Amino acid sequence: MMTNDLKRAVAAEPATTAQWLADLVRIPTVNPPGAAYADLVAWLDERCAALGLTRQVHRVPDAVTARVVGDAAWPRLNLVARWDVGAPRTVHFNAHYDVVPAAGPWRGGDPFVPYQAGGHLYGRGTSDMKAAIAALLTAIAGLRRAGRQPAANVECSFTCDEETGGELGAGYLVRQGAVQADAVVVCEGAAGAHLGCGHNGVLWLDVEILGKAAHAARPQLGVNAFEQMAAVTVGLDRYRRRLASARRSWTGPDGQRRSPTLTLGGVFGGGPGDKINTVPARAHFSLDRRLVPGESVATVESELRQAVDAAAGTARCRVRSLLRIDPCVVDPASGPVAAFGRAIRAVRRCQVQPRITAGFTDLHYFVVDAGLPGVGYGVRGAGAHGRDERVPLADVTQTAQVYAHFLLAGLD
Repeated sequence: MMTNDLKRAVAAEPATTAQWLADLVRIPTVNPPGAAYADLVAWLDERCAALGLTRQVHRVPDAVTARVVGDAAWPRLNLVARWDVGAPRTVHFNAHYDVVPAAGPWRGGDPFVPYQAGGHLYGRGTSDMKAAIAALLTAIAGLRRAGRQPAANVECSFTCDEETGGELGAGYLVRQGAVQADAVVVCEGAAGAHLGCGHNGVLWLDVEILGKAAHAARPQLGVNAFEQMAAVTVGLDRYRRRLASARRSWTGPDGQRRSPTLTLGGVFGGGPGDKINTVPARAHFSLDRRLVPGESVATVESELRQAVDAAAGTARCRVRSLLRIDPCVVDPASGPVAAFGRAIRAVRRCQVQPRITAGFTDLHYFVVDAGLPGVGYGVRGAGAHGRDERVPLADVTQTAQVYAHFLLAGLD
């Protein structure tokens, strides 16, 4: 169990934990396009070797990468590291290392030059989710330092592309049979006193409006795709309002009621021939539909496509699916999930609250596809996907202590 000497061992070198996180932030693993993956995996491989873990790098075949993302200019790499203690069971920890692009002014200037202020470390990817990687490494280092052996073998995966759906990251490892475990901890999806018991689903669609180009001096000869796109987006507002009805809502294990959502135009644009004096022949925009548990992505996609058709009227449009993930829910009372809850309570001295995250994580690959019991838990940060992203360094250490306690206590 988690003794005071182990707590001290995990917290023994906060400067090292902060340095590890800073090193991770400095490697700009921005996705899209998938930059600097090889540099990050090389850094992780070196750290894991120093911790006495066996490692294997899994490179996604270029043909598979090209099929999923359009080309293979940016290789997709995943690292699996293991600590085999001869235990009958194995627990898998998963953390993604890709980050979303950074924009806008940051307090520290460059979002990939980390800096500390007020007990926080700032930088793109700190909260989502490189601090959890630092916490996991710190937990293993603390166990090694204290001479303590986990109750289960430890398998870790550091994966790419979660920010764009995870098909070439966690999804690829699961499909290849590279995950050999009895339970999984995905290192995000909850933090603090919350126990991550699943996530919403998501459907991404791209809607392209097809018009007819013409000279702006004679607009009557063309069909303005931009104007038609605007009409379609207005028409979809009726569908969006229906999502807020009580019959669509779902009540989570924390008692909070949640409704599905629809976001229009996270990405939008025109066609290659756009010019200020031309009637635009093409326009497109994205749809981000979040599913609450109980909804099916197949049913929702059919429903949303029908709503687009109704809003389009006589306009010609093409709808393309970009990402489809069903909601994922686990039982907070199941063995490994309950055991992780006890680890949170033991370290943080708090009442643990199960929750379903409104975002999506890679948990579904392990729970739905691999059939493993799983939980989501990471570092409590702020500013994820926004400016001045940051984490309190004290929480990185405390999360590492939760991981270490869980590893010592076992899966039951």
